[in-house]
Amino acid sequence: MDKNTHHSFLTAMLGLAFCLSSGCNVDQNPHTILVISDLPALTKPENDLKILRHPPVKPRALTLAVVGELRGELEPCGCPTLPFGGFERRATLLKQLKEKGPGPLFHLDAGDTLIKGFSTKREDHVLRRAKEILGLSAMVGVDVWVPGTSDLVAFSVAEIKTVLGPKRISATWVDGSGSLILAPTIVLEKQGIRLGVIGLSAPPPSDSGLGSRPALEAALAEIVGLPTDLDMVVALGNIDAETAKAVALGVPGLTAVITTRGEAYATPGFSGEAVPVIESPDRGRYLQVVSVRMGARAAAPLLLYPDPPTWRAALAAVRRGETDKLDDVGRGRNLALVSTIPLSADLDRGSRVTDRLDAYRQQRLKRASAKAAELSPHTQHYASSGACVNCHSDEFARWTLTKHAQAWFALVKADEVANPECVSCHTTAFGKPGGLGELTASNIRKFKGVQCEMCHGPLGGHPQNPQATATPVTEESCLGCHDPANSPKFDYDSYLPRASCQGGAPNIVPRPISGD
Repeated sequence: MDKNTHHSFLTAMLGLAFCLSSGCNVDQNPHTILVISDLPALTKPENDLKILRHPPVKPRALTLAVVGELRGELEPCGCPTLPFGGFERRATLLKQLKEKGPGPLFHLDAGDTLIKGFSTKREDHVLRRAKEILGLSAMVGVDVWVPGTSDLVAFSVAEIKTVLGPKRISATWVDGSGSLILAPTIVLEKQGIRLGVIGLSAPPPSDSGLGSRPALEAALAEIVGLPTDLDMVVALGNIDAETAKAVALGVPGLTAVITTRGEAYATPGFSGEAVPVIESPDRGRYLQVVSVRMGARAAAPLLLYPDPPTWRAALAAVRRGETDKLDDVGRGRNLALVSTIPLSADLDRGSRVTDRLDAYRQQRLKRASAKAAELSPHTQHYASSGACVNCHSDEFARWTLTKHAQAWFALVKADEVANPECVSCHTTAFGKPGGLGELTASNIRKFKGVQCEMCHGPLGGHPQNPQATATPVTEESCLGCHDPANSPKFDYDSYLPRASCQGGAPNIVPRPISGD
């Protein structure tokens, strides 16, 4: 084994040992950034970095806070093992980042923000939720949003252009005549630092009425129109990993490419001038924080260097007013540290965001009560499992042994019995005509848990009423609650027998009737 090979092997083993000792698990936490052999501070001697020098300029510091693929999540859900996320916690962390500095904070949303997925139907409550998310995004300070494909399920093209919320850009989406529907770029300026952003939306669905020009072509066309004196230029959007790599390699003048999460987090090599691809964690449960020290012009790519401990020590020294410890290595280079920070319970704080979320919950509860009261002679209503058991006692007995039957008690334990974000999936017929409306004791007693009609539809009057027929259970009907955010391990074929009245529980054998 030669010296270089031995050095790489030793570095890899040290990285693996560190990972194991700290308990990191890439499979359990898909947002973990695990980098072993590519850590520049360990694997590349200082001499190898000399080729990356550019004409030096006065160092400028800034921070990028990136989200993407929020997928309609307003607040953390207690169902997954890691209930991270939420606008309230994001607001707290952003406030801390602004106060710490150094330099300004730019908050970027890479898109696919508004709804839980393509299975979501375009209904009134979906539109209200989407508008609320954009309002909260503006409240926490999102500077620019690049709409994604799923966002077109919530809003039409006209609404995407006009709905209130953060500024939005896309250099790829075009109308039938080939004209851009949104501004392709934006220049953000804070504390004298100017950041240029090129929006790269993924190709829209065929039924959207939109077309798309290739991301690489769009980025090449738009970067030449940006001012030449910008401090940093990034491509931001929701393009796939392969396209993001092509943009990073093929567009001169970019500092970085920022996109939604792909198969793995990519770090740039240090043998050339590769522009890094930085991916945002999905579901809004983590904030991707990019601490930047610009020691060259924007045309020089970001280098993810040095290692995190050295960077943090240098940053702390700058905050204390001491000598810039990164000056030697950073002269003529643009350096960055990427930190994936979980939005965990220690960030819970009261704020204007909290007040707005509380108001949204109350409005949703009122709408649910009003909707439940919308009954007419032709409205199919809900009977609840208390009526079903009269004829389907065996099925009812099996159901009582499932987690669906116990769903309400999970909310009791978590103290979330008045949160409509949770109630809608842990009860039956919430906000449906003739279903659960006002959260009174009698209504909860009748509709708590995931009952028969959550899967089979409203069956009030069955079997006398021929219009009341059971709806077949399909995977799509489950995905409203068992989405990737709130039920990440959901598998329809294995969940169905364990969660329904048809299997998973012990067979019900009638007990013999003994004579007197």
